[in-house]
Amino acid sequence: MSAVLQDQHTTTKDWLNDLFQVYEDGLNGHRDHPLAEFRRRAFRELQEQDFPTRRDEDWKYTSVTPMLKQPYQEGRPVALEAKDLESAVYPELNAVKLVFTNGVLDTRHSDLDELPEGLHILPVSQAMEEEETRRWIEAQVEQEGGTGKNTFLPLNRAFAGQGLLVRAERNAAIERPVHLIYLSAPGADPHFAHPQLFVQAKTGSRLILIESYRALESDSLYFTNAANWIELAANARVDHYRLQRESRAAYQIHNTLVRQDRDSTYSAYAADLGGKLVRNNLSTTLLNSNTQTNYYAIYLGNGKQHLDNQTFIDHAVPYCQSNELYKGILTDSARGVFNGKVMVRQDAQKTNAFQQNSSLVLSPRAVMDTKPQLEIYADDVRCSHGATIGQLDETAVFYLRSRGIPERQARNLLQQAFLGEVVDFMDLEPVAERVRALIEEKLREA
Repeated sequence: MSAVLQDQHTTTKDWLNDLFQVYEDGLNGHRDHPLAEFRRRAFRELQEQDFPTRRDEDWKYTSVTPMLKQPYQEGRPVALEAKDLESAVYPELNAVKLVFTNGVLDTRHSDLDELPEGLHILPVSQAMEEEETRRWIEAQVEQEGGTGKNTFLPLNRAFAGQGLLVRAERNAAIERPVHLIYLSAPGADPHFAHPQLFVQAKTGSRLILIESYRALESDSLYFTNAANWIELAANARVDHYRLQRESRAAYQIHNTLVRQDRDSTYSAYAADLGGKLVRNNLSTTLLNSNTQTNYYAIYLGNGKQHLDNQTFIDHAVPYCQSNELYKGILTDSARGVFNGKVMVRQDAQKTNAFQQNSSLVLSPRAVMDTKPQLEIYADDVRCSHGATIGQLDETAVFYLRSRGIPERQARNLLQQAFLGEVVDFMDLEPVAERVRALIEEKLREA
């Protein structure tokens, strides 16, 4: 490690040590609580690790140095008004809302009293008081995933004070989506927040999750370090939506680690529209046969945005299927990164895996780095992968203009259609409509 990187590493660890000491000093009579020890172990792990640098293969296009320069303070709650939630909620879905401001649960605006039958939502601190649940949580965090060096996972576990456990009981078909709304509000100092979610979908259950990230002010500086651990038991289904609209100055690291048992289906749908620097790590391990994994995502960057998507699907057993489609548009001086890896191990015969990354680069200053990967060690499989980077079809632009459509509108319509292929996979129409509207709004900014 160079002297500059060493100095940066030392400075970052210093303010993290100071913040964790404040937490320890405030425990009083709760020092022996299982959550306190859980966080303590994570902090020790954090101390033993270095944050990734561009010398690490999976981080060579993304430097985390800018996001770690700030001596962040822990987020503080702010009083919300009804208008602050208007653009984040979906009234027609009748969702179970869980509202956080700067990482702190706002019980006044959250629906915790009347949950659907078969759905349980508990603070991690309470869940860990039950021995079996504590062992399950500890087993989840042993996962490393397949998306490279990830010091941000122990960082999340050490500093997440208000994590949640969402559990769908056996054969429970939860019709109401669980909507986690993470709002960031500016304060006197830059803050960081650590959204933390454990999801347990038991045998035969059905669950819909929606994550929304939004800034209350478009230029506020903060750092969101989110982590999800999701386990699907046999024949379970989880549909997982993520809509990211952080501020133009914000940083976000987002980790999701998924484990699937036989006959289960996990579908991830994502839209990355905001943030200054955003890194998403999505990793799924298929534990038994006849599982299906779907990743569908869009990203739309302008200005100097940096949007990095890293995915990993581990086919270790036979008769499984995965589908992955990422599409993005980059303008101005924005940069996109896609590194998707599908591993088909020796015993994973009859695997069916599809992966595609397609991007439009609409400015000479915009950059897209893409690396779709297939590693196949089985011989009876159907697998394909590919990547395209291009510009708008000028013939199509000319055709629309010849029909009386102004040039800018014609280009926007073609861009919406390009991303619309992914949005059409979103089964929740209110969410899909919101994403389409936000794409249109962002295209008008360009």
